[in-house]
Amino acid sequence: MKAVPTFRSASFSASQFRTRLSIAVILLNLMVIGLAFQSLHQGLEQSRARAIVNTRNLAQLLDHDIAAIFDRIDLTLQALVDDLDDGQTSKPDSRRYQTILQQHFSRQPALHSLLIVDEHGTVLASNGPPNRRPGLLGDRDYFLRHRNSASAGLVISAPLQGRIGGEWIITLSRRITTRDGRFAGVAVASIRLTHLRELFASLNLGPGGAVTLRDTELGLITRHPAPSAPDVRTGSRAVSPQLAAAIRAAPKEGAYLAVTQIDGIERTNAYRRMEHYPYYVIVGLADEDYLLGWYREVTKTAVQVALFVLATLVMLGLLIHLWSLRERDLKHIASKELELRILLDTAPDAIIILDATGHISRANQRALSTFGYRYEDLIGRPVGNLLASEWSELNQPIQSVADVDLIALSAAGRRFPVSISMTPTETERGRMATLVIRDSSERREREDALRLASLVYQAVGEAIMVTDTTNRIVAINPAFTRLMGYAPEEAIGQPASVLSSGRHDHAFFRTMWESLDATGTWKGEILNRRRNGEIAADWLMINTIYDDSGQVQWRVGMYSSVTEQKRAEELLWRQASYDTLTDLPNRRLLLDRLQQDMNIADRAETEVALLLVDLDYFKEVNDTLGHLAGDQLLIEVAQRLKACIRETDTAARLGGDEFAVILGSITDRLHIEPIAQSIRSTLAAHYALKEGDARISASIGIALYPSDAQDAETLFQRADQALYLVKGTGRNGFSFYTGPSTEKRPADSPAVQL
Repeated sequence: MKAVPTFRSASFSASQFRTRLSIAVILLNLMVIGLAFQSLHQGLEQSRARAIVNTRNLAQLLDHDIAAIFDRIDLTLQALVDDLDDGQTSKPDSRRYQTILQQHFSRQPALHSLLIVDEHGTVLASNGPPNRRPGLLGDRDYFLRHRNSASAGLVISAPLQGRIGGEWIITLSRRITTRDGRFAGVAVASIRLTHLRELFASLNLGPGGAVTLRDTELGLITRHPAPSAPDVRTGSRAVSPQLAAAIRAAPKEGAYLAVTQIDGIERTNAYRRMEHYPYYVIVGLADEDYLLGWYREVTKTAVQVALFVLATLVMLGLLIHLWSLRERDLKHIASKELELRILLDTAPDAIIILDATGHISRANQRALSTFGYRYEDLIGRPVGNLLASEWSELNQPIQSVADVDLIALSAAGRRFPVSISMTPTETERGRMATLVIRDSSERREREDALRLASLVYQAVGEAIMVTDTTNRIVAINPAFTRLMGYAPEEAIGQPASVLSSGRHDHAFFRTMWESLDATGTWKGEILNRRRNGEIAADWLMINTIYDDSGQVQWRVGMYSSVTEQKRAEELLWRQASYDTLTDLPNRRLLLDRLQQDMNIADRAETEVALLLVDLDYFKEVNDTLGHLAGDQLLIEVAQRLKACIRETDTAARLGGDEFAVILGSITDRLHIEPIAQSIRSTLAAHYALKEGDARISASIGIALYPSDAQDAETLFQRADQALYLVKGTGRNGFSFYTGPSTEKRPADSPAVQL
């Protein structure tokens, strides 16, 4: 009889076995590490690919939205020019022009301004306060282009600072022509750059995302978030080399990875050249935002690989020890061989006869075709060579077993699942065992697929709800129960509207169903009602599952809560906008409210008063009673300030012992004096502090917009000059800014002293 191959392998010395097994373990570990690295690299590439797809889609969406805004404005300009032409007379009628203009302006909420300019550049009609200065806009580039060319069509300007209002704008203009073809002026519409930034800010790009609008020469038009670097301004052409190279290679649209020069953040970007307007839309997602999941996967994989390497080293030591013991035993049984009679070569299943040592002594034709061996190559082999998984019963086949699921290994190395039954039998020559082996590949594949789907569905951290074609709930996972509060028996069978908060209108759901019908998917933020009645914000993504005929079978919704994120954003905003000691607005929020009141004053033709309040003798309180007493005094000052002003006014702390008050909608400066006097007398009243009694006074400088200054910075300077006057004339009073000579006014100047 032929020698059994396994027995020959047993003749290896222990040192040879240790060497070969160690090499095998090292190679295995290197292979696992390599596969892990390859998997992580593929995950990184897939994440970047998804980011590119998302940025391309967002760039296309912004292209459509911006083009739609400009198209509507252009239609308004054309309609305005046509209306002017229909009733044009030899002499312009300003009142009629104003009426026509207001009608068109009211139909376009995106417009900042709408003007009718005559052939000399003088504004004949506008939506805002009139400015009839002759030739006001006569030097503008768009005006000159229309005057010099009757075929200029729609002219879009570069970003410029408006002379009516002073904001940064983009203008769109069309020529007004008399019936005999002469130049009669220009119809001008403008849109604020802040309006475009608000459009960009509506996109959910993550904390590090950015949207930039540049002209065809890559000059900066606007950006969200706004550049914080002082050297990056509107019109700047400083771009990354990657963007410049990408546009040279593909001028219409493309994607690139670069560190943005404006803020130093690495982003995956997509750009798109607008088809009808001279702009590039650039959308970028920060790598640290969309790769967060990949970073967690790197950590998890590193831990798993480390544990695997440690486990293989432990197993290597155990196997070397077991091999030494097994080598001794195999030498005793190498001379023993039992033959059994084979049965039924025509059986549909593979049948193998084993001897008492677990080696193959007979096999039928089905076994040969199943495992791919010739008969003479199979006889004498350990049956374990046919299996990719261990089965302890094969070492000593003395017990009957039925339908054991294992993984088999063919001669060509193919792995496939099998079901094995073993029946031991005593014969004249000793014990033998009959193995009946059935290929269970198809059955195992179906079972594994169902098991995996069930495990994923139950274990996934996102809340999942499955609905049928009538929009009734047919399944939920445990995460859904934890998030929404509904147990399976409470939710299944209910309509999906059981989660409705009542906060969304019909247009919201109509848009959702239109997207589902057209693409099978929808995602967005939605307000849902929990089982306990709480209304909370969730991020919902819906996908549709179709049957073989293409009809809707199920819809799968995946929910994740965004309520905590919104609360965190609100907390961060308050920390950045309010003074932590007095709970008054800080300088940043004060400037924002001052700009709002100035805008209101421009529209209503009123004034805004800025009062700078400096505490007199506050340092003496700190020096005598301590800083804790100083803090208590500042808190009391803040409360007294708020009690002296209206709810619509603003009191703020600028820092230290400096405060400021904004009084809006002022029609007569005489209304300011009682408030200033009230603040002065209230702050000068006695302070009963824990550390002792204290008295202070206040010096107040007052300046008005637009009488004393045309912008916030100058307004602060004027108020500070008035405050300097009070300080120089004895403190404990208030003074209005009265002109450039304020700083040199002698001590007997008319500052109010009380």
